[in-house]
Amino acid sequence: MTRAPIVLATCAAWPALSPSDQRLAAALIARGHRVEATPWNGPAAPFTTAAAVVIRSTWDYHEAPDAYLAWLSALDPARTFNTPPLIRWNLSKAHVIDLGARGAHIPRSLEVDADADAISGALQALGVDEAVIKPLIGASGAGVERVQRGGEVAALARARMRKTFDRVLVQEFMAEIEHGELAGVFFDGVFSHGLRRRPATGDFRVNTQHGGRKEATDLEPAVVRAMSAVLGLLPELPLYARVDGLLRGGRFVLMELEVNEPALGLDLVAPAAARFADALLVRLPALTNTSA
Repeated sequence: MTRAPIVLATCAAWPALSPSDQRLAAALIARGHRVEATPWNGPAAPFTTAAAVVIRSTWDYHEAPDAYLAWLSALDPARTFNTPPLIRWNLSKAHVIDLGARGAHIPRSLEVDADADAISGALQALGVDEAVIKPLIGASGAGVERVQRGGEVAALARARMRKTFDRVLVQEFMAEIEHGELAGVFFDGVFSHGLRRRPATGDFRVNTQHGGRKEATDLEPAVVRAMSAVLGLLPELPLYARVDGLLRGGRFVLMELEVNEPALGLDLVAPAAARFADALLVRLPALTNTSA
């Protein structure tokens, strides 16, 4: 009997597996499983017949959020990782504010209309002269801009050259980003490895689309504990997560929690793909007991 494949969800804009996810596919194949890469915005059939769906590089979701939400709703929550309810919560950048209300240490942040006056009011309310505006639903740094008091109109115009949006997260600018953002990758709540995401010279965005780069790095135990504590604030434990943040005064500050489609750097840390594969198969014991 042919075993149903494990489907790694990609997207129409980037249908092939990333170098990182190629390592995950290889680890699953080495454990006797079929693996397919399928765009979320392609044919639906592969997802309905999959043994499991692992949402990996659905990176164009923010260009069609309503369609993405509809696709998530059609998936079987018992076979989808991370689960659709958790991903729906994570899609909005305002999840950081939610986590701050639950006890996470975050930058000063407000969600407002994408309007120059509203952004100006947010800067005043936050007590900052400089901030970053982020489209509420966005990815890859699209539409993310620095804004200073008096420059709200220009910053919003720059942001809208790259993306259409009607709500933004206004977040105090963290000068510590110059040294790079720390990221902790976790599988089933267990720390796997650390990454440092560095911006290009003169920029503040760590996304590769803006010249950013990532590298493996060791994280101090206190930082790992702080990242793990963030995961403990969630209503359910994700199969995979990347916890992003900065150090300010020696204390970890959460910038974002990624449980939708984070780059995990599996190609940078040799054992990481095996850890991910094993964590997935523990969640799906029926797969490990089915003969090909």
